[in-house]
Amino acid sequence: MSSLFDHIAVKDNRTEWLIAGGVVLVFAFFRLVTWSMGLPPLDLVALAGLIFVYGITRTVTQPVLLLILITTGSLLGNLILIVEDGLIPFSLFQIFYIFGLLVFVMRWFMTGFEPIRKTGFELEIALFFSLIFLSIIWTPDAEKAFLHALRVLVLSGLLFLFVNWIKKPQEIVWVIYSMIAVGAVIGAIAIIETINNPIAIVQDMYTEGTRLAGRARIGQVDPNIFGSLFFLPLAYLASQTFSGISYWKRVLSALFFLILFAAVLVTFSRSSWVSVLVMLIFLAVFYRQYNLFLFGAAAGIILVIAVPELQYLLQNIFNRFIDLFSGEVDTSNFIRIMLLDGSLRIFFDSWLLGVGWRGFPDAFLSYYNLQETLGVYEPHNVIYQVYSELGLIGLIIFTFIVYKIFAMAWHNIRLSKTLAHKNIAVALFAAFLAYAVFYQFIGFGFLDNQLWITTGLIIALNYYLRNQNDPDEATSSAQEKITAA
Repeated sequence: MSSLFDHIAVKDNRTEWLIAGGVVLVFAFFRLVTWSMGLPPLDLVALAGLIFVYGITRTVTQPVLLLILITTGSLLGNLILIVEDGLIPFSLFQIFYIFGLLVFVMRWFMTGFEPIRKTGFELEIALFFSLIFLSIIWTPDAEKAFLHALRVLVLSGLLFLFVNWIKKPQEIVWVIYSMIAVGAVIGAIAIIETINNPIAIVQDMYTEGTRLAGRARIGQVDPNIFGSLFFLPLAYLASQTFSGISYWKRVLSALFFLILFAAVLVTFSRSSWVSVLVMLIFLAVFYRQYNLFLFGAAAGIILVIAVPELQYLLQNIFNRFIDLFSGEVDTSNFIRIMLLDGSLRIFFDSWLLGVGWRGFPDAFLSYYNLQETLGVYEPHNVIYQVYSELGLIGLIIFTFIVYKIFAMAWHNIRLSKTLAHKNIAVALFAAFLAYAVFYQFIGFGFLDNQLWITTGLIIALNYYLRNQNDPDEATSSAQEKITAA
């Protein structure tokens, strides 16, 4: 049974095309008949059902397709909801991810409980989640903390899906290409909506970016999170543009990069801007490509001069970016300072084990009231969230996990023997670096689907490269396949 899915997956593609062509011809005939007779389009319903069944079958035999659906569903966010009017609306990501977990378990049973690939983080994850669930004992709102911890635990399953279903780096490229395609569509929508709404841009300038209505956030509640969706696609496109691939591929990558980069700009998210800036600086230094920044700046100036609507947009972006370095404390920065001060007070009062998972809001409000913080009481930094809620022990475990991911991502670059593999590895490292910077300004990093997906891709690439560069492991893996066959 262990080779069942591989046998199904590698069957003759010509036969599949012939079958598909025959099905299309048959249904085209029935469509013509039903249309000419004025009958209900039941044939279309049947065709949609067959396509759905076929798609489900393909995702079972080639689960990387399911990873692509999970990733694109994550990018779409709440743009498409299933049972929207119900008690609990489901996003496409939730539907595809739950189905993915079921497929994972089903494949495991049908392959005779074959060994599951390990991520290399099992011990650290077990320690971290053990501390989280232990801290629920003394957290102020145990029910809320338990549900939040359970959501994070379920999301961590993405790591196992990616490391077990990604078999080669090309499949990682497929996942990233799907992100680029979907990102280009929602990014273009965000850009067009922003340009066509100059009044919202002006209002955003006067409200210091606290007004969400004028900021792009297609499918997301928070414009900052919408901006972070583009980190990995931008990193990969920049890697392609900076590296020595063919000229036309570099041009195409640069064009898509400009679309996604503009989409980040119209979020007016300074957190995203700084993160992307750090990421691009790393990529430019790594590839030693400094002139492209000058060409990009020149092209941007020409575009702004040609399109008057962009001048309002540029002025707003410029003002918000300058605020980062002007030394002035606007509303947003003032609240962040209070949150940092509150987190330090919480830590010194409960330095060993913290106040419990999701206990930060209650503890923070014992030092500041809602009037002072303008209703903001959630942590805006993942590090002080950890040391406030899980204490010094939690901070040590968390820091080690982040360090290990960075080390693995960097090791992937060193293990890469081809330009294609190196571009993937560099993009993943740069994207994770961007997320590490981003979540120094924003909370809720543990529930970020894209961050988990990026981490899963890093681990999957590392698994492939280690086997490729370790003759003993590669030989052992080949012998296992021969035995299974």
